[in-house]
Amino acid sequence: MDHPTPASRLVTPLHCSHLRHKGMYVRAEEDPDLTSVLGATAYWCAKTQKSFGPDGDAVSRDACQHGRGCCG
Repeated sequence: MDHPTPASRLVTPLHCSHLRHKGMYVRAEEDPDLTSVLGATAYWCAKTQKSFGPDGDAVSRDACQHGRGCCG
């Protein structure tokens, strides 16, 4: 079974390809008022399925970018 690649305006090509958040799997209209809650988004790593990466450090939009050792 093929699964669509998750898409997000919060996770860009600058971020690790394993970075995930719930909004990537929910089909919803873009709401400009949601920009105020972006900081409340819970992220996880697709490799570990946890809120920390394979390196043991926390997963976040700021932390999971190219340059981090486990970034894919």
